[in-house]
Amino acid sequence: MTASTLQRTLVKTSDTALIKCPECNRAKTIAVGKYRSSGHTLNVKCTCGHSFPVKLDFRRHYRKKTALPGIYLSSTSAVKGKNWDINIAGWYSIIDPTSSDGYMQVTNLSVGGLQFVTSNDHLLQAGPQILVAFTLDDRHQTEITKNVTIQSVNGSVISCQFLASEPLGKALRFYLFP
Repeated sequence: MTASTLQRTLVKTSDTALIKCPECNRAKTIAVGKYRSSGHTLNVKCTCGHSFPVKLDFRRHYRKKTALPGIYLSSTSAVKGKNWDINIAGWYSIIDPTSSDGYMQVTNLSVGGLQFVTSNDHLLQAGPQILVAFTLDDRHQTEITKNVTIQSVNGSVISCQFLASEPLGKALRFYLFP
C-alpha cells in the first residue's frame, strides 16, 4: 500500500465518513466511531468488487500542509524595537536560544492552530503563549501575526493552538479553505 493509493477521508463530528471508490466513483457514508480508539486505516471493499485502503482522519479541523517561513517570539514585548524580515525562504539558525526567539517554518495550518519546525535547539515548552509571524504564499503575500499557545514540543516540531480570544482573520480563513 503506497501513499498515492491510500485514500484519506476526514471524519465528521457525527463520527461518519464519506468513502469514495476510486474504481467506480461510488460514494457511501459510513459510521466510523468504533475506529476512533483503534486503527485509523481500513481496508474497504466496494460493491463493484474493488478493494482499497482508507485512512480515517479524526481531526476537528482540516489541516493544510505548508512550507511558510517565519519567526517565533517568546513574548510580545520582544517585538518592540526589532525589525524582523519575515519574507524569507529556507532554514535559518535560532536568533537567541536564551530567549526562545527564532526562525521557523510553518509545516501545516488549520482553523485551530499551526505546526512549525525550528532548525536548531530551543527552550520552548508546552503551555506558554508565544507570538508567531509568517507570510502566506497567497497572491497578496499576506503577513500573519498571531498569539498562540504551545500544545506540544517534540524535538524541533512545535504544535500550537490559536487563542480563542483572537479572530482568525479573513485572509487566513480564505487561505485555509480549498
